[in-house]
Amino acid sequence: MTEFRQHPESLKLLQTMREAAGKSRTLNYAEFIRHALYDSAHGYYHRDIQRVGRSRETDFYTSQSLGPLFGELVTSAVETLLNNFHGKELDLKTWTLVELGYESDSGWWSNRPCPFKSHQQVGPTDELKLSGKCVVFSNELFDAQPFHRVVFMQKQWYELGVDVSQEIAREVILPELSPEVSAYKNRLPLDAREGYTIDLPLQTISLLRSIICQTWTGLFLALDYGKTWKSLAYEIPQGTGRAYTKHRQSSNLLDQPGRQDITCHICWDWLEEGLKEADFQEIRLESQEAFFVTKATSCIEQIITARPGEFDPQRQNLMHLIHPSTMGQKFQVLSAFRD
Repeated sequence: MTEFRQHPESLKLLQTMREAAGKSRTLNYAEFIRHALYDSAHGYYHRDIQRVGRSRETDFYTSQSLGPLFGELVTSAVETLLNNFHGKELDLKTWTLVELGYESDSGWWSNRPCPFKSHQQVGPTDELKLSGKCVVFSNELFDAQPFHRVVFMQKQWYELGVDVSQEIAREVILPELSPEVSAYKNRLPLDAREGYTIDLPLQTISLLRSIICQTWTGLFLALDYGKTWKSLAYEIPQGTGRAYTKHRQSSNLLDQPGRQDITCHICWDWLEEGLKEADFQEIRLESQEAFFVTKATSCIEQIITARPGEFDPQRQNLMHLIHPSTMGQKFQVLSAFRD
């Protein structure tokens, strides 16, 4: 197991973790990540910094970092989805856009009015209240949830955890599976190569339930990066958990708790199952490229033809969003309806 020396400003957070761990001084990965990201005093998402953007001072950027273009594409795609589902043209002014996981002003519609009835922004730690006709939208929300980590050793699965007893966080094998992992034990492969690691995004299931259990109708739309369960369980032996700081990706999840983002690929199968159980219809998963090309066609055509023969930053940003070698295939879009 690998050890990592911590940044001095992370020591207070480690002390909080020790107090939460009790006598064992050990947390499972989900508990460690929950403190590292969401601790009210020292967690990453409570730091007074700009985390998202394309400048060197931020830690990572998302599709939304590209500014108003992204909002225009999403709005165009939402309009297409709503019209197709209801079989007629609808007025967006009768719908509320609820943006989950809101981080900072993304300049959605530049200098023009919001095309929806209202735009409700819900931050990572805000209370969620949904009702009425909504477009519930998220961009890289589900991958920001704590996850468990398991490893296959000596013909069985063990859960990994973090020893926080010292100033150096250390990965350890837990003596038993946590209740959350035990509930999904039967889904784990019966056999795997020695050392095969799976990062289990179980918190995404409870997050989805908290969204869809409320009394709203309309469109669920999640942009994120994930894999099928088959891919997570059989094709990625090192797991998908990664940390990000200053646009650098690292596999050192224990380094600098509270000072780096920690994320993993979500399992799309689990979200699709949850939507089906809640009676959502027209459940569809597609690449970000396919989603925008087929659902925001008119918007894309306007951008491509706006300034022929000359450099156009809008066109450049568009290609970054939909090109297969950049964000087009890296991200996927899950959409579903409920009447």
